[in-house]
Order: sequence, then C-alpha cells, then structure tokens
Amino acid sequence: MRILNENVVARGALACVAIMILAACGQKEAVTNAPAATEQTSAMASTVPYTTASEEARTLFNEGLALLDDLHFTDAHTKFLAAVQADPDFAMGHVLAANTSQSAEEFFAHVGHAKATAAGASKGEQLYVQALVAASENDQAAQGAALKQVVSAYPKDPRTHMALGNFLNGQQDFAGAVEHFRHATQVDPDFAPAFNSLGYGYRALDDLDKAQAAFEKYVALLPNESNPHDSYAELLMEMGNYDESIKQYQMAIDLDPHFLSAYAGISRNYSMMGEPENALEAADKMLGAARNFAERQNAMFQSVMSYVFAGNREAAMEVSNKMLMEAEEERDRAAAGGIYNYMGDISLNVDDTEMAEGQYAQALEHMQQASINDANKAQANRNYLFKMALSAMVAGDTEAATARTQEYIDAATENGTAFERLRVHELSGYMAMTNDNMEKGVEHLAQANQLNPQVLYWSARAQESLGHKDKARDLATRAAKRNTLSQNLPFVRTEALEYIEKLDES
Repeated sequence: MRILNENVVARGALACVAIMILAACGQKEAVTNAPAATEQTSAMASTVPYTTASEEARTLFNEGLALLDDLHFTDAHTKFLAAVQADPDFAMGHVLAANTSQSAEEFFAHVGHAKATAAGASKGEQLYVQALVAASENDQAAQGAALKQVVSAYPKDPRTHMALGNFLNGQQDFAGAVEHFRHATQVDPDFAPAFNSLGYGYRALDDLDKAQAAFEKYVALLPNESNPHDSYAELLMEMGNYDESIKQYQMAIDLDPHFLSAYAGISRNYSMMGEPENALEAADKMLGAARNFAERQNAMFQSVMSYVFAGNREAAMEVSNKMLMEAEEERDRAAAGGIYNYMGDISLNVDDTEMAEGQYAQALEHMQQASINDANKAQANRNYLFKMALSAMVAGDTEAATARTQEYIDAATENGTAFERLRVHELSGYMAMTNDNMEKGVEHLAQANQLNPQVLYWSARAQESLGHKDKARDLATRAAKRNTLSQNLPFVRTEALEYIEKLDES
C-alpha cells in the first residue's frame, strides 16, 4: 500500500492534503513526559522529541505509531484519538490524528487543535505542525520549507527524511524522493517503512528491479505484517504477474482480515485479467470486512470501479447512489462531493455531457457545503472548472472548451497546487489536440501527470498522428498496464489495449 494513500471518495476534493507527513513522523522512543524538559531533550536528541505530560498519552501514541508504521490506519487512528483525549495539549498526537482521520470534518478539527497546542511543543513538532497547517491550506511552498527545516534540524532521524521524501513524491519529484528514502534506510537499515517508500519511488522511476529489491527487503524485515506483502503484490500486478500478485495479497489478508487494501488489490488484479465476476466478489469481501463508514465507502468504490472496468455503467451508478445515501446519512458532504465527481467522470466517459455536468455541479455544491476550509473549497471550484472544460471538449463545443480551459489555467496558475499545475498542461494538451496541433499536444501532455493513464493514452494518440508509432505503442502500453490502481484506469484500459492491437496490425 502506498503511504500516499489518496482516498478521493472518503474525503472528496480534499485529497488528503496532509499525506506528506502520514506514517513519516514521530519517534517511538522520543516522547517526553514533561513540557519543561522539551528544549533540553531536543538539544541532545538526534530524533524529533515529542511532548506530552501524560504517561498514558505517551503509551497510546507509541502504540499508534507502531500501527501506523505498518499502515494499519484505522487502528492507529483509534490510538491517536485516545492519546489526545488523555492529553488534549499533545500537539503531535493531533497531527497524527489528523493524518489518519476518517472524514474532512475530523481532519480539520485536529489541524486546528495541533495549531493551537504547538506553542508548548518542541522545535521539531512545531515544524511538523507548520507543515500540516500549510498542507491543509494547499500552501505547498510553506509545507516543503517546513519539512526541509525538520530534516536540517534532525538529519539523523529517518522519519524526517521519510516526511520530506513523501512530500517530494507528491510533487512528482521522484528522484528527490528516492534520495531521501535511501538516506532513511542508511540512517536506520532496520527501519522497514523506508524500504516501502523506496520501492514505490523506484517504481515511479520505472526501475522495477530496484523496486522489487526494496519490497523484498521490506517483506524480509516484516514477514508477519500485512503491508509488505500488499506492497510487493502491487508491484507484481504492475509487472503483469497477476496470479503471484493475488497470492501475495491473500497472504496480507491471512495476516489481517481487516487489511482492506489487499481485497482491493485482488479485485483490481481480476479486472486486469478480464474476470469481472471475481473482481466483484473480492470487492464484496472487502465490504464484508469493513468496520466503519470510510471503509465501507472505499469498498463500495472498489465495486464501482470494477463495474466501470466491465463496461457496466448502470451497475456502477447504482452502487454510487448507495454510497451517496450512506454519505448523506453520515452528513459527510465532502464524501458526497467526491462520489458525485466520479459519477460525472463515468457519465463523461460515455459522452453523456449533460448528465456529467449536472453531477459535477452537485459535486461542487456539496464541497462548498462541506466542513473544509476556504482553500479547499477554492480547490473544489477549480476542479469544477477543469471538469467543465473537459465536458465542452467531449461535446465538441470548441468555443466553450477554449474559454473554460483558459479560465482554469488562470485560476490554477495563480493559486493551484503542483497537481493542478500538471492539470494545466493536461487541459492545454487536450485543447491543442482538439485544434489539430499535435506537436503542441505532445509537448503539453509530456508535462502533465505521467501517472494518469488517460494522459498517457492521449499522448500515444498524438504521437501516432505525428508518425511516431514506437513512441505511441510505448505510451499506450503504459496507459493500459501501468499505474494499475489508478481510479482513471477503468476508463481507458480497454480502449488502450484495442489501440495497441491496431498499432501492431498496421
């Protein structure tokens, strides 16, 4: 499982704004008991010291860290909640309670508590809080600056390098991320989570041999934990070794029947193998193992994607509506916004632009009513502009597409995140292709999100139009067979596979 676990449905457009700290901060042995001792301890420590006046809170926090290191998010969250209940002024407890939260409302509540209690914390904690607050406000420059300061202050703490590496990974600076993940393994060769992140970093760089070595080391360090098998299984799926991937995922489930990402991985393997019944059966088992609202939403979303893979739009919408009903019962407007957004994507994928635009409007309305801050509401508005530009292109309304694309570019260039700046190139590339400027299309799409199968597929089409058949085939193959857990893959895999066959026949 990726440490950067983007739970789009459960948190809507929030998109895990604080994921760069997730599972990458804290030192189990370094929690101090007395606030008065913090500065002295910090001066002597090679790792970030954490401040709590409660022995109970310290114990619960350590237990939560152990669970979080192995990516048991739900169980870790329970421990962090108990820790901050035992000591409401425990800043780092609130940071990790935020990062493992199950809803946008809960996330922002803990961000506020972390900010309010930071003054009594150590220097390292204060920097982590600064990074968290900056992330919650989509201020990635401030977030990165704070994490770099943590590394500078505590260069021998492997977790500080993990935190900065995760941030760089989110910026798609994969080489920079790998550098810090490697440093974490050098500082502490037995720090298992670093090998997990290192494996994903190498995978993003297309160095699958080094990725496999990192994941195998991760499994060797923690053979009786679920996540090492889960992460290795994901790499095997990426390599097309579906049967062995399923075996590794099943090992993860055997070790922990509530390790839900393994069920999702099995489901996706079967979708990749063209076995929709088995994919849906795995998603149903995932739902049966779910323990709370967020886990149920994730399990049902897996069913939705399985139906999209199978080309069954009606069933996908039926399950999506069930998700909406539960989100409304929970009064989780952000979750509902995320569901409507994906429903719009499903409709747009079959050229039903009228339906899609209505669903995107519902997504925006719910996000504006959600318990999130103004920065994330503004991001939701920019997401709406992006989707409406795509819809105009699909509808063949070049005038509207041009105007909406420019509106999005202006908004994202001024206030957007790194992800949104990638989307600027994505829209610009599609717009160039719409205007038959394939060279400009290739140029922009090469600067868009290379982990998005849709970007890769349309890059392939543009390359073919320029006579670059080999490049087109390579891009189409990556679109169809890589980034296997992407929620965009169900929309493009079948078309990409058919396109590869066409290229091979020509």
